[in-house]
Amino acid sequence: MLMLGSFNSFVSGMFESVYKTPYVFGPHHLEICDALFDVVMGKCRKLIINIAPRYGKTELVVKMFIAWCFALNDACKFIHLSYSSTLVEDNSESIKSIMKSDYYRLMFPYACISKNKDTKRMWKTTGGGGLYAVSTLGQITGFGAGATDKEDEEIDEKTLDEFWAWFNPDGFAGAVIIDDPIKPEDALSDNIREQVNRRFETTIRNRVNSRKTPIIIICQRTHEEDLCGYLMSIEPDEWKVISIPVISYDENGNERALWELKHTLEELHKIENASPFVFQTQYLQNPTPLEGLMYTSLKTYDILPDS
Repeated sequence: MLMLGSFNSFVSGMFESVYKTPYVFGPHHLEICDALFDVVMGKCRKLIINIAPRYGKTELVVKMFIAWCFALNDACKFIHLSYSSTLVEDNSESIKSIMKSDYYRLMFPYACISKNKDTKRMWKTTGGGGLYAVSTLGQITGFGAGATDKEDEEIDEKTLDEFWAWFNPDGFAGAVIIDDPIKPEDALSDNIREQVNRRFETTIRNRVNSRKTPIIIICQRTHEEDLCGYLMSIEPDEWKVISIPVISYDENGNERALWELKHTLEELHKIENASPFVFQTQYLQNPTPLEGLMYTSLKTYDILPDS
């Protein structure tokens, strides 16, 4: 049962089985896997992961993670949100495809999707769990993520490790997972951005069945005051934030591409030259006012030149 004890091994085995190609781990994938493992172990309740688009975040944090969690506990209850209802419904279908695959059925025969409730938006497992997929601004009331308080009271921090040692699933019971809460172009609108942030406070935050239910937000930064920026400003000590820029520096100060399989340094700098604002915000996770990037090369003078 190694695949239950290690999210990394689950991803490796399941990805190759479902997609017929090996999963190539970059350093950022391993960092994300470790963070998600901490969520399952109860060590982290509020997690933000900021990473560039097309770096495997949805496959790892939404599709593979949720499928793995149902293998741990088929009573898990998840709410999955994104800016697009089409996107979350596609993700929902992908999770079901993984769980219905021959390899998953062989490894985890008890984690079954109920035939009585199986739609793109909402489906349930035979163990009492399920997933509800909806857009960030869609209808969420009436649905909750995680175990109820009564169920949580039966499990304390001391017994969590004992449950895990026996692969008992009751230590983790689901989460709210938000993947890109707002489109980058919409984030430039004060009204839409504030609407998403307000929606989190008035509705999304309250969709947990217990204060112990984790909330995971994974996205590219889109604006200084996007949902991540908003939460970090009002609750700076409550959220674990993993910010992963596409360019880092070694001990000698030399640039290093995060994942050359996706982008080389040369390719990254082409993106930067084409749109400094997009690169700083979405690729370096360093949202900068657009006005500050309008002029990137200004001449300065110690003495005023002759007119």
